[in-house]
Amino acid sequence: MPSTLKSQSELSAKIDYRDELEKAAKLMIRIHSMDTLVKMILRTIIRIVRIEHASLLIYDAARHAYVAHTSKGMAGLKIPKGFTRISSENPIISYFAQMHQQAVKTDHLLFSHIGLIGGQLQEKIRDEFLLYNARACVPGFFRDKLIFALFLGAKQNYEDYTDEELGFLSVLASDVVMAIQNASLFQSLNDQLLKNKNLFLQTVFALSQAIEAKDHYTQGHTERVTQFSLNLAEELKSMGRISLKEAKELFENLRISALLHDIGKIGVPEAILNKNGMLDEQERVEINKHPLIGANILIKIDEFQEPILGVKYHHEKFDGTGYPEGLKENQIPFIARIIAVADTFDAMTSDRPYRKAMLKEQALCLIIEQSGKQFDPQVVDALSSFCRKASITAKE
Repeated sequence: MPSTLKSQSELSAKIDYRDELEKAAKLMIRIHSMDTLVKMILRTIIRIVRIEHASLLIYDAARHAYVAHTSKGMAGLKIPKGFTRISSENPIISYFAQMHQQAVKTDHLLFSHIGLIGGQLQEKIRDEFLLYNARACVPGFFRDKLIFALFLGAKQNYEDYTDEELGFLSVLASDVVMAIQNASLFQSLNDQLLKNKNLFLQTVFALSQAIEAKDHYTQGHTERVTQFSLNLAEELKSMGRISLKEAKELFENLRISALLHDIGKIGVPEAILNKNGMLDEQERVEINKHPLIGANILIKIDEFQEPILGVKYHHEKFDGTGYPEGLKENQIPFIARIIAVADTFDAMTSDRPYRKAMLKEQALCLIIEQSGKQFDPQVVDALSSFCRKASITAKE
């Protein structure tokens, strides 16, 4: 009975390798995640060439070795992710590097052709191929540096690799090299940005601690206000008052702004900050300067241009009776309207020199009474929603 299955060669003949290369190249250049990129590359190779498994070992400068980032294929045949690591002295790596230095065109090495190498190197390379269950290996060079080694298992029908398939893999390797270099650059930039961001946030936190070191009666205040501000922002997002896109940027700026909202108190005399009693009129004038002092401290730092709005305007009131500029309603930056509620709620529920802490239920009631007057109604709604979830109800 004649077989209805088409041979591998018949299937390969129908593949437009040039079209596949163009599609792969366009997709790869847009991917900046190394893991995603490698998975896409191996998925493409396995789909087009129809092989049992493949693994990409990429040079890791920090480890001075070629490390398997990921592998794809049939269960039991693929190389476990991160398990394989080969040094620069590995026979296969040495072979490709040597051929490249001698300007010998070697864009692949087949297991069936290892016998042509000769000498002791032949046996060492054979052992490596057997170790990785490979039938072919394709190198990827960037100038004179070997960037990766692509190990390929047997084809699913166990036929030999065709010249057309090897040509496809060779050209694809060049595109893969550029895509890997591109992804590596983006990863390095992201790592540096993350490192700088962490350093930046540590500096912000250190500044916030400097405030509390001076104002003994508000220890822990900035951290509580920061967390509570973020809680309110989360409520606003869940209530649909801010979009997911707006939320990400708001959260980043809000965290910094809330931590630094009282930074201007550094410029207020300690005798006023730590006075054991109510402030007189002149002392109130002095302490009311702290939003402007804080803004002036931060104004020359580019990264603080958005957070500075919360620092400068968190004592403005929704009805326009606040300070320093008497802004009202939407004139007040949204970030400042959130901090205003969080700051007031924490101040009311914390011990101060001139009074004991108020019950949270009482503080909630007073803030609700000031909705549309001192506070933005939608932020007060977020506070009510948050307190309801925390089983805190308004009490007279």
